[in-house]
Amino acid sequence: MKIFKFIKYIPLIIINFLLLLFSIYLICAFLMIAKIFPNIELVNAYQKNFYIESGLRKIWQNDLECVEYDNELIYVPKLKNCNFENIEFNTNISFDQFGRYSNHPYTKNNKNNSIAVLGDSFAMGWGVNDDETFSALLEKNLNRNVYNLSVSSYGTRRELIRLEKSNLLNSIDTIILAYCYNDYGENLNFKKDSLKALENFNLVTSSSTSNNWKKLRRMFRYSVQIPGDLFKEVNNLDFTHHRDLLLKVISEHPSIKEKKIYIFYINGKNLNFRDFPNGKYIQNENIEFVNIELLNDHYFKIDGHLNKKGHKYIADELYEKVFDKSKI
Repeated sequence: MKIFKFIKYIPLIIINFLLLLFSIYLICAFLMIAKIFPNIELVNAYQKNFYIESGLRKIWQNDLECVEYDNELIYVPKLKNCNFENIEFNTNISFDQFGRYSNHPYTKNNKNNSIAVLGDSFAMGWGVNDDETFSALLEKNLNRNVYNLSVSSYGTRRELIRLEKSNLLNSIDTIILAYCYNDYGENLNFKKDSLKALENFNLVTSSSTSNNWKKLRRMFRYSVQIPGDLFKEVNNLDFTHHRDLLLKVISEHPSIKEKKIYIFYINGKNLNFRDFPNGKYIQNENIEFVNIELLNDHYFKIDGHLNKKGHKYIADELYEKVFDKSKI
């Protein structure tokens, strides 16, 4: 009979447990607002979720001071300096006709020997200043023009269209392509559509957000879900279908057929491809995969993008694995 007396308290115990998790979530959120980021995985996971779900995180491509409409690419960077800050950084992001701004070393040796970097927000340099991106650091190491055409949220399809529109194809002999697992959806579905482009641009730059009640419900749900997610295997992504679609997209652009293409990936913390190749692609020797193993301290703890240390690490790895003296 005692067990039946205990059973009636189970709903109350569950409710109190859920409220406890939500209270911990809120405490973690207050710590984040105070810019206190303990080295505790659960705390950081709660803080990152609150940062995203509460609307505190500013999105670069949502800012009309930073982007403008394009009928093929939906949006492109404005050719100007744009202040971009979030809770872990305060940066200036500048673009000119060559992409993310850099003091390119104009020399005779660069005439047909330049490099284009393609990618999304990771490669663009979300969270770091112009001279701190891996493209700018690599340019200094090589003394060759490195044009960073990466744009936040672009997939490979838009990245290649941007390259073809840049008037840089005749100046470059090498492409560095920074792939991200979330490029897959755009690579699968994106089509140039000038009719929908303006609609999508207005959607991207809209300031409308979900109401506070919906936010609160999502936060409560995540406060319960996140502790369980920490025990799941997240470092085990399959690259095969990504690779097949990525190579198909590249093959659809004959303008880069003769370029040397080096592909590496940046997925974010704890999101590695278990089977990412390393070396030349057998069916096309102009394509080479470069496996760069990033560590957690290469990323901002809450924002999740590459920090200065991460960009420097990538620049050093690319220099050593791709552009050492035997390969220049």
